[in-house]
Amino acid sequence: MKLQTRKINGIITALSPIHHGGNEKTGASQLLRRQKFFVDGRPMELPFVSGNAVRGYLRRLAMQDILQRVDYTLKNTSLYHALFSGGVLESVKKNAGQLDLEMRKKIQEVLIPISVYGMSYGNQVLPGKLKVNELLPLCSETKALVPSEFQKYCTHEIYSFLDHSFFTRKEEAGVSGLEKSENDPTVQMKVDIEIFIPGTKFFHGFVLVKGTDLEYSFLGHLIDLWKNLPYIGGKSSSGFGHLSIDYDKTIPNKLYLKFIEEHSSEIVNLLEKLGSWYD
Repeated sequence: MKLQTRKINGIITALSPIHHGGNEKTGASQLLRRQKFFVDGRPMELPFVSGNAVRGYLRRLAMQDILQRVDYTLKNTSLYHALFSGGVLESVKKNAGQLDLEMRKKIQEVLIPISVYGMSYGNQVLPGKLKVNELLPLCSETKALVPSEFQKYCTHEIYSFLDHSFFTRKEEAGVSGLEKSENDPTVQMKVDIEIFIPGTKFFHGFVLVKGTDLEYSFLGHLIDLWKNLPYIGGKSSSGFGHLSIDYDKTIPNKLYLKFIEEHSSEIVNLLEKLGSWYD
């Protein structure tokens, strides 16, 4: 089985405002998440969308997809967290929840999304192979930080792509269970948020480290899942975070889909075994 490290890069374009919030607030406004970059000989804080946000969103899509394809309903909370969020390390009883070498190999051969993403289960870690880059806005400040073929898009300063938006939250009658008189004031809260404007372009990429052809095919399917639900960031249920996704190559996903179809019963049996450790 030949293992290869493969990269795929591309451009993500905002089709609607994008908000990916950080911890810092200015007044009543929620700012975009920022980090320091070294630009033109000095450090500068620039907004971005974290790779962890992309990775987590796509992980949930991948796990929902495989469970649906093998027609399996999760019955165990620990297994749910292991699949959908990577799990947590926890102490276990002797011989419980331990992944021996044979079991680790079985998971990597059969549960392809876990082989690619990795997970913590019981008191052990099964490392993943997928590196997910941040969404880095293509602007004059980031020109030196992106591959040369994407530098032609870095023509405007970052502040050309930033704006503010807002939404309101209004008290609904009867929600608190208390009757409201005519003289009671209406409670309404305005929330201001910083956004990337529609049309903002981001550089993005994946790296699959020492992956098999089957795992590479899964990456192609993962990107297809994202293209079918092309969103990122907050407030996507109300018009935010809609994307156009364009990578520099297309990865065929037929190998992965055929594998799921032919090994569905084996996948279900393995999920049952993993879940039984914590019942």
